[in-house]
Order: sequence, then C-alpha cells, then structure tokens
Amino acid sequence: MNLVFIMTDTQCKDMVGAYGNPAMRTPNLDRLAAEGLRFDRAYTTSPLCTPARAGIFTGLYPQNAGPWCNNLPIGQGIPHWGDIFSHYGFRCAYTGKWHLDGAGYFGDGECPENFEEKYWYDGNRYSKDLGPEMFAAYRSSKTTEELIQAGFTEEMCWGTRVADRAVDFLESVGEDPFVLVASFDEPHGPFICPPGWWDDAPVEAYPEKTNFCASTEHKPGRQQEASQGWDGMSFASYREQRRNFLGCNAWIDSQIGRVLEAVDAQHRDDTLVIYTSDHGDMWGAHGLRSKGPQMYEETNNIPFLVRMPGGPAGESSSALLSHLDILPTVLDLLGIDIPDSLHGQSLRPAFEQAEAPGRDSLMMCYNRFAINHDMSAGFYPIRSVTDGRWKLVINLLDTDELYDLQEDPGEVLNRISDPEAAAERNRLHEALLKEMNASRDPMRTRAWATRPWQDELPEEAKVCARRGKPRGFPFEPVGMEG
Repeated sequence: MNLVFIMTDTQCKDMVGAYGNPAMRTPNLDRLAAEGLRFDRAYTTSPLCTPARAGIFTGLYPQNAGPWCNNLPIGQGIPHWGDIFSHYGFRCAYTGKWHLDGAGYFGDGECPENFEEKYWYDGNRYSKDLGPEMFAAYRSSKTTEELIQAGFTEEMCWGTRVADRAVDFLESVGEDPFVLVASFDEPHGPFICPPGWWDDAPVEAYPEKTNFCASTEHKPGRQQEASQGWDGMSFASYREQRRNFLGCNAWIDSQIGRVLEAVDAQHRDDTLVIYTSDHGDMWGAHGLRSKGPQMYEETNNIPFLVRMPGGPAGESSSALLSHLDILPTVLDLLGIDIPDSLHGQSLRPAFEQAEAPGRDSLMMCYNRFAINHDMSAGFYPIRSVTDGRWKLVINLLDTDELYDLQEDPGEVLNRISDPEAAAERNRLHEALLKEMNASRDPMRTRAWATRPWQDELPEEAKVCARRGKPRGFPFEPVGMEG
C-alpha cells in the first residue's frame, strides 16, 4: 500500500463542505469524503503551524521533537517521515510548505535528507522562482486589481506549483512503493489565488458562530485582553473582511482535486489517501482571531478524511483521533513494527470500520507562538485533555478551564470551579498528568498538578522515576539511560 497525504493550512471543519455546508465549494474534498471516511472528532496536537507539523511528521509531541513553537527546527536525531519510510523501502516525496527547519515561515530551500530533491518546493524555492518583485506582490496583494496588475495567473500561484509536482511524482513513480506529501500553504494568508476567486467567494454561506464575541468572563486573562477591540462589529462585517480567505479556500480545493485525479488515474487501488489541516481558525469565536494560546474547538478540532482501498465509503466516524496517531496507524497498515518512542497509537480499526472506537482521551499542547517575538502573551504554556465529552485546559500561568462539549459545544461556560463537575475535572486531570509523564514532557513540573481548585495532590504528580530511552526505530541509536 502507498500513502498520499494532503494537508492544508488553517482550514476549519466548517470550511469543508463535507462537514455539513456544501456551499463552501469544496467539491473535491467532498468527493473524497463520499468515497472514504470522515472523522468528526480529530484533533491537532497543537493549534499552531510548526508544532502541529512536528506532531504529524515525527509522531512526537512538539516539545519533545524540538519545534515547541514557530521558528524552531526538528531536533537533531529526531526522525521524520522521509527518514522513516525511506528506511523501509518507500520512495518519499514532499512538496509544499514544510515550516520545520527553523528558518522562518518560507523555509531555507534545503530539501531534508531522504525526501526526493526534485519535488521539494517550500516557500523559499517558490519565492526564488517568482523573483523579488513578484514575491513582494504575493505577500502584499489584497484586491483582484492588485493581483491582475502583478500578473498573477493560476500558473503563478504556490498551490498550483505544489500540485504540479505532486501530479508529476504520481505519474512517474511507476510500481515503486511510495509516500507522497502535498502540503498546501493555502488557505492561510496571504490567500493568493487566481483573479476572480476572491470576488466569487461564498461569503454569505459561511455560518455565524453562536459564540461569536461571546463573553470572556471567567476565562483566562490573556483571552480577555485579546477579545477587546471588536467595538460591536457584526459577524456579517467580520465575515466580509475574510472574503479573500474564503475565496482561497474554494480555489485550493481545485488543486487538491488535481492531485486526487492523478491518484485515481495511476494508483487508486493500492493507495491510502489522508487529508487534514494543521489547525483551524477562531473566526471571532470568544472575540479571538486566527490561532494561538487557546484550546477551543475552532482551532483544535480539525477536518480529517481517509480513503482506504476496500475501506468504508461515505461514512462518518466519531472515533477520537489525534494527529499523533497518523504515523503509528500507517505503520500498522503497512505491517511495520511500531516503536515505543512514538507518542500516538495505531487506530487501524477506526480506519477500517466507521463504528470502531478511537482513543479514550488525547492531549493537546501550546508553549509560545514563536521564538523570535512575544506575540500572544509570549511564553504561555498550556496542556489540555479531552475525552470527546469533557475538555480540561490547564493554563499554567493563568486561569484553568473545563467545558462540557455535549451541553456547551460553544465552550462558553467555564466549569473549572463547579463542584458538580469536579469528578470529571479530576478524572481528566489525572489523565493529563499521566500523559505528560508517559511522554516525558520536558516542561513537566508539579505546578501542572497543584492548581488552585485541586484539594489533594493527584497520584500522577508523585511519579518520580529514572527511565531508559524508549525503543525507537531500528536505525536510531539506543542511547543511554536518562
């Protein structure tokens, strides 16, 4: 079996038609869902570009892999997909946004070892192909007139060129087993797409959120500060401001469609296709924009579609799934031994049957936005755990949060101090501390356990033991006991 992994950047579930709103104009992703399995409770490891990608492409929490915030690279000796799958005899191609080399948003232009050089096309290579003047226009154009004046055609767009390389690989790889990643930067800003797509964006079809500019009373102080400045703006006005975002969202689906057509033409019967986004966008929920230090569903509960040869078609799954589970699940499907060092688990049964269960719970994390600036309150460590019904958020330097996702899907009512929810809160707290210990979270400290609402020290907080390095892949050094 081969793997084609398609990823977008900053694409929410409700920006994909298959999640209930076909007016979003994503016919190709909708077709993938109709031919495969739609996961409704899939979560990113971290609601931020670089840490989220670290979770996917190393199978480790970002604070363990190295990129615990933006502008940090994968740690020395930490294997990524290229290293892993090439070891087992797969041709490995990656094209598009990487954001894991520590060189800034557009990268350093250097293809990591064990990915094929010919197909590497990060933002650095794209910028050099465009040239300084056109690249400046790429970063600054805001109107259709500016796009036309700069000379942007479909061929000039980054997403088109990423799809070109993905299609070329699929058409030339032949019978060799392969892993292909098509990583689209879109619909992330600057939202560049061919002229016309912004004007025809499905703006009015995007649904108003019930928690748009909802009260931040009893929420962390950082959120209260960040939610200021809306000045009574209506959702309709804010949505209009995001016209380019929605136009780009519709356009990038056409490029995803090109990749899917190439898969179907060459490798339909022997290729697993996975689509997801690294994280979502707040869209004004709780008065917050973009992404960052919060664990709300808008940024963390991401779209996730799977099409397996002979697998479910046109069904949905409520299995709880983490981006960390992608690597171990694929290894399991390929018959490759899963090392103890990975932080996810195989969810092969959930890929093979829509009604199969997923995880009991999963952990999400955040540390800071970027190493080179202090946006979003600078260092703001968060660990969160959800079991699909309840979500506990430990804001280490701020007020904690607890939400009942069934009764309060908009996460408006913080129940962290509600005695009627104390049992659920304490149960999740133990699960969170257990996961931090099991994964050897480098930021673990007793402060995660001694919270103002906690009467007794949880059992997991008492764990203090030296442990040897967990068993990794066969090509990794064994290492010494820590």
